Order: sequence, then C-alpha cells, then structure tokens
Amino acid sequence: MGKQTAHGSADDEQQPRFPETTPTALRQYPGSDYSFTLQAVMHLQEAVGQLREAVGTLKEQSKQHGEKLDKISHTIYAATAVLVVLGSIVGFLLNKGIDLLIQLKPAH
Repeated sequence: MGKQTAHGSADDEQQPRFPETTPTALRQYPGSDYSFTLQAVMHLQEAVGQLREAVGTLKEQSKQHGEKLDKISHTIYAATAVLVVLGSIVGFLLNKGIDLLIQLKPAH
C-alpha cells in the first residue's frame, strides 16, 4: 500500500479535480454577468447624447435671441433719433408761431 500523508490519504489516490467551468449557480450572480453594466453604460451614452443635442439647441436659440436683441436695440436707437429730430423741428415751429402771435397781438 501507499504511504499515508498528514491528511490520511494515500499518495496513489487521485486528488479531487476542480471543475473546469464556472458552476451554473455562480453564473446567476451579477458579478459574472456584464449585461447590467453594459446596459447602464448604454443608457449613460444615450443620456449624454440627448444632453449634447439640448446644449446645441440652446446655443442656437441663444444666438437667435442675441440677433433679435441687436435688431430691437437698433430700432430703439433709430426711433429715439427720429423723435429728437422731430421734437426739435416741432419745438422750433412752435417757438416761431408764438413769436408771430405776440407780434400780431394788438398793442394796448
């Protein structure tokens, strides 16, 4: 017979072999399955894509609003200039009209 070892087994007996594949019970744990992680990454990628689109839209709208504000400011500037010129003309004419009325008023 073979020699006894400290564990009480003989040298010529075959040692138990470890399984060559992962047992099916361990395959059910999320650590060995990467589909959850892949799904999370795909959702993040989709969300980042939507955010990029939203930021691009906001940039375009901001640019359009800036152009509108520039047009409004030019319109207000032009309207102010026209009002100043018309006010000056009307004021001049009123002044001359009052001077004429004073001259036409009969002296007492």
